Order: sequence, then C-alpha cells, then structure tokens
Amino acid sequence: MIIRAIKKNGLGAKIGLQVGDDLIKINQHPIGDLIDYRFYASDPILHLEVRRNGLTLNFEVELSPTATLGLEFDEFKYRTCANKCIFCFIDQNPPGLRPSLYFKDEDYRLSFLYGNYVTLTNVQQADLDRIVAQRLSPLYVSVHATEWEVRRVLLGINKPDHLLEKLRYLAEHRIEIHAQVVLCPGINDREQLEKTIFDLSELFPAVQSVVVVPVGLTKHRAHLPLLKPVGIEDARLVLYQIGKLQQIFRARFSSHFVYPADEFFLQTGQPIPSADYYDGYPQIEDGVGMVRLLLENLPKVRRRLPKKLSRPTKITLVTGMLAGDLLEQAVIPLLQQIENLEVQLVRVPNHFFGKQVTVVGLLTGQDIWAALKTEKENNPVLLPKKCLNYDGLFLDDWTVADLAAKLQRPIVLVDDYFTNLPKILKTDL
Repeated sequence: MIIRAIKKNGLGAKIGLQVGDDLIKINQHPIGDLIDYRFYASDPILHLEVRRNGLTLNFEVELSPTATLGLEFDEFKYRTCANKCIFCFIDQNPPGLRPSLYFKDEDYRLSFLYGNYVTLTNVQQADLDRIVAQRLSPLYVSVHATEWEVRRVLLGINKPDHLLEKLRYLAEHRIEIHAQVVLCPGINDREQLEKTIFDLSELFPAVQSVVVVPVGLTKHRAHLPLLKPVGIEDARLVLYQIGKLQQIFRARFSSHFVYPADEFFLQTGQPIPSADYYDGYPQIEDGVGMVRLLLENLPKVRRRLPKKLSRPTKITLVTGMLAGDLLEQAVIPLLQQIENLEVQLVRVPNHFFGKQVTVVGLLTGQDIWAALKTEKENNPVLLPKKCLNYDGLFLDDWTVADLAAKLQRPIVLVDDYFTNLPKILKTDL
C-alpha cells in the first residue's frame, strides 16, 4: 500500500515514515488494501515492514487506545464485474460520459466500506474466510433471485454461483447481510419473488433485511434485452405481496424483514407507511424509507422556518417527476405560510435518460436548464444535493456553476430532508 499522505505530527511521521513508502506488512501480515491496514493496525504494538527506494525498512511503534498512525493511501485496485446483468444501469448509459460512470465494480470490500451492492459471484472460499476472519460486516448483496435458472437469466452467467451456500456460510459465522432484489416484471416477480424472500428468511437473523426495488430502464437500451418496466398494476401487486409476507415475518422475527422501495408507494399513490414499518431504516440509501424520514423531519424543519422574510422573495424548487406530488402536498404548504415568500415547484422531466427515469437523483444539468431556460426569472433555484456526486458534478458533467451561468440565476443546494432550508431562507436570497 503506497502512502499518499501522513498526518503532520502524527505517529507515522514521528517514527520516520514518508510519503511514497510502500507498506508491505504489519506484524507479519501482508497489507493488500485499506481493510487489511485498518484491521492489523488496531493492535497495540505494531511492527511495520516498509519498502523505500528498493530497500526494506522496519519500524516499531506502540499505540495508545485512541492513537493512529495517521496515514492515507492510494486507492486499491477494485475488482470488476464479470456478470452480464440484463438490467444493468451502467449498460444503459449514453456514450460520452466520464469514464467512472462506465466502471462496474463487484468487490465485497467496497460493500463493507461504502455499502456498495455486490452479487458475490466472484467470491471464492478464500474471500469468504477473510470476510469472517476480519469481520467484514455488514455486507450488501444483490440477490435478485435464488432460483438458479432465474439467476442465470438475470445475471447473464453460465455456471452456478452457489449464492445460498455462500450466504449460509457467512450466516453461520454471524456476518450481517442486507439483500436487494431488482424487480423485473415477468422474470423474478410473483412466485419467484416469494421464493427468493422465503429462501433469504431462512438465514435470519444474519440476513437482516431484504428490499425490493423496481428495475430502472433508460432510453439507451439498443441491443439490450427487452424488459418490461414496472407499471402501476405491477407495483400494486408487489405492495400487496410484500404486505402479506410482512405479516408472517413480523410474527416470526418481530421485524418486517422485507421492504418495498418508496417508488412503489409514490407510483401507486398509496400512503407512505409509518416510521415503525421500516424497523430502523436498514437500507435507506437504496431509496427505502427516505420519504417517511422526510415526513418525520418536516415538523422539525417547520419549527425553524422564519414566519416572515424581510422583503418579497421568490424561490424555485426543482424536483423529479416522481416526487412532485409529494412535495406539492407536504413541503410547499409549509413554505406558503411564510409571509413575503412565493414558491414555485418545477417538475423536471428526464430527457437525458428517458421519461421512464423519474427520480430526482438522476436529473442532469442540461435537463434542469431545459426546464427553466424559457423562464423570465432571476430568482434563486433550490436544487437537491442528491443530483450531484461528491465532486459536485451532475451525471452529464455539468457543475452548479455551469448551470447558474447558463440560467443566469443563483443555485442553492438543499439537503435530502430539507434540514438546511430554514438557514437558506434566513439568508439574503
């Protein structure tokens, strides 16, 4: 592991480590990635083997319970995906995007570190043993189906991958797992969905939760398998089916165990369940429970909102097509109570990926610009942060500055649950 940075006055610097050193071993254990480093560097006494300019150097350091070496490393090489999933969203990207948007990772280490979903098709026994030995828990697993013939079709693989055997081994060693099913109507729904959920329930409590999310289909599917989108009747059936299963699991586990994505409720217009329904939101980052959490947070936001602005002000709130009605009913009325504030809600259709893509997180800079460019306005545009990556880029590589310049309007970023909205409105917009 190549050392990229060393904390000034940290223990690593004090014992003589340098940027560019290659950390080979800690206490005789080879260091291949960040997980190895974190695991073995937690011992109270460390014997380090380092390679520098072709020479092998040895260091020894004793750590207090709260001390660290203060090292940062270059990124380790990720494992890539060899599956050919018929619904893979990356395969549905248009050409010309930044290279990182075409990279398909399939690495259990990223699942542990960042919550990425993996199928475990490339995991061997040595990997399973390492997961157990280093307690790499929880893991997030894309299951999709447990029946081999269905898995073969969905994942585009030819040899059985023995998923349930792998999950069983991890379960026996108390590794926590959260599973995902991407629902493809006519393939892994109905009886197959029920079989998958019941198979996974046999591994409770190691398998803590299962979420069901609708397949995402863009307009860029030329030469890809024909798939049916999740329609309203499909969504209703999923909610009914999961509701019946939840009754069984609630009695058996004191947990609902399986949860539908928010999209199913929004698509069908069915009420959003209470917070108790989500049992602590185990997979909220997969869009399961985010709407409920927003609704739970709104009373706190309301208490912090100003009752009146110092001068007449207009704001434009941008969202995707899916969440438009929700914001119209839950958020806009709160803002309309503020004196001197005029609120405009703009639902932005997704031309970049196609009209079937309706979530706000997949809106691009150019689609937002297209939706607002004809307006004769210069008031601020409030934009959800989830439209951007960690580098502040939209999926089409536009920046917030690009969008603001094109619209000639200020852009203000809003948190996922509108927690920073009171602060925004108290500034001089």
